[in-house]
Amino acid sequence: MNKVISGYFDDAHRGLQRQQQQQDRIMGGSASNVQLPPLRQPDPDPSWDKVQSQSMGSLEFTSEQARAGIQTEKYQQALSDNSKLSKRIRQMQEQLAITSAKKEAFRAQATRLEKEFKKGREQADMLQKDLLEARREAGQLGTQAQEAMSMMTEMRKAHIQEVRLLQRGLAARSGGEMKNKVNEVADLVDKLGRAVMQRDESIRDKTKLQVKSNKLEGDLRAVVDDCARLKRQNKSLSAQLKEALRKAQFTPPKPDGGAPEDSDEEFEHELMAFEQRFQILEEGPAGLDILASNLSKDKQTLEKRLKAAQETNKSLTSSVENYKRLGEEKDLQIEDISGKLDKMMKDHAALQEAIAQKRREIELQVQEEKEAMARRIEELELECDNARAVADGMEKASSRLTKELVKVHETYTGQQDKKAEDAAAGQGPNLLAKTEQNAKTGESLKLEVYKTPEGVTELHASEADGEPTVIKVDDDMMKELDQADPWIELFSRVGVSPGPPRKIVISSMLDRDQVKLAPDNAEIILSIYRFDDRRFWLSGLNLATQSSMDLLLTEDTIGADLAAKLDGCQGNSRQLFQCLSSHIVLQAGGTQLALA
Repeated sequence: MNKVISGYFDDAHRGLQRQQQQQDRIMGGSASNVQLPPLRQPDPDPSWDKVQSQSMGSLEFTSEQARAGIQTEKYQQALSDNSKLSKRIRQMQEQLAITSAKKEAFRAQATRLEKEFKKGREQADMLQKDLLEARREAGQLGTQAQEAMSMMTEMRKAHIQEVRLLQRGLAARSGGEMKNKVNEVADLVDKLGRAVMQRDESIRDKTKLQVKSNKLEGDLRAVVDDCARLKRQNKSLSAQLKEALRKAQFTPPKPDGGAPEDSDEEFEHELMAFEQRFQILEEGPAGLDILASNLSKDKQTLEKRLKAAQETNKSLTSSVENYKRLGEEKDLQIEDISGKLDKMMKDHAALQEAIAQKRREIELQVQEEKEAMARRIEELELECDNARAVADGMEKASSRLTKELVKVHETYTGQQDKKAEDAAAGQGPNLLAKTEQNAKTGESLKLEVYKTPEGVTELHASEADGEPTVIKVDDDMMKELDQADPWIELFSRVGVSPGPPRKIVISSMLDRDQVKLAPDNAEIILSIYRFDDRRFWLSGLNLATQSSMDLLLTEDTIGADLAAKLDGCQGNSRQLFQCLSSHIVLQAGGTQLALA
């Protein structure tokens, strides 16, 4: 480019070129160090021009031509420096654009990694929640195991009572008192049937526990798989983060020493700039002043750009350091979460081992109880056979005695009939239990339980100033009551229906089931008893706190919407239970039932 401009300049100013060459031979290599002359110089001394013209007449050029040649050389040097500076600025701008693009790419990658890390942390929180749920279910299994142990203890007590009854029966038989043997044998057979039923219930409970244990093992296996998957995902995220940090360490490339070749557009640009500068040279000192001021402005602009580029580079460096520090913090958080997960896995392994040990112990105890029950059943069957044989012998003896006493009975028929009528007239219902208490519905009642000579159980109930009401207690109702002390539970289920007509009733149990109640989804064993269409008694047991809760629903507390739903469920006990349980919530920290 410089050679082409020099050729163009030679063609336009041949005379000036020859003067410049002669001046170069005279001045040597000091042209590069010559400062720009002042814009306005004083008029030269005429005597000096005369001397100069005389001394340099052989060189064939004047002082003005020499001065113009020196200025031309300085202008060319300034043009060359300006071209180099422009190229360097262009290179710096390209490097700055590359750096900005890499910064944006790194920022996008860091944002994506942060989102992935947040997603992994959410998955870890979900896993921790599942682990807490598994631990809670394990606690429930432990509670059920304790209940099974208490049930087996009660079975042992029942067996001991049966043994004592058998011992008393054997002692009575050995003492020679054979009165009411048939009733004792019937009691023994009843006890034996109950023992068989309890054995079947224990087998069913064992099956339920086995099913729950298998479900828990499946849940724990799924949790272990999720933990392994999360570990693999965290490992891949750590590798990606390290790769991003490695790529973030950017070192801007150094510019090449040699200047690249100019394109046609650059040549045209340089040619136009040269023509403008040549025009300035023709204008004289005023053009030089304008050129110097333009060069000063360009220099200030370039300095400002260079300073801005340095500040931008500094901010990019600080951003890279911040991203590095953030990546280190994320690594520490990942390590902390991994440690917590390992600890949870160890706790779950220990819990699973404890559950397996407890299961083995329960299985051994159930097996021992089963064997003891089988031996006890064999002994009872043997004693029952013996008692039956004795009863058969007594029946035969009684038949013989009856035949011998036929004549005496015929003789004293009138007297025996009279005695039988008197005995029948004097015999009445037998009082089993009585009490005075407030019913669940709030009324004061007087309650009495009688057993008639025909064997029918009747409940006689009356209010303070009301007429007594007689309610027959059938066999189904007796089965629902506690066999050890049925009358307390029977009295607790008596209430008053406002009618019309107003009457005293025994509540019927709709259902008993385990439900989850709002607002904490606490598990409650809920029992609902029905007095009439608008009066219900609810009893619950909180499995977490082992606290009992009661609630009475009457026609005053039941709203119109709930009443309409209850009318639609009449005749179906299960639908009534579901309808009522869906409108019940917990209050006072899970210790009180309330209607939603």
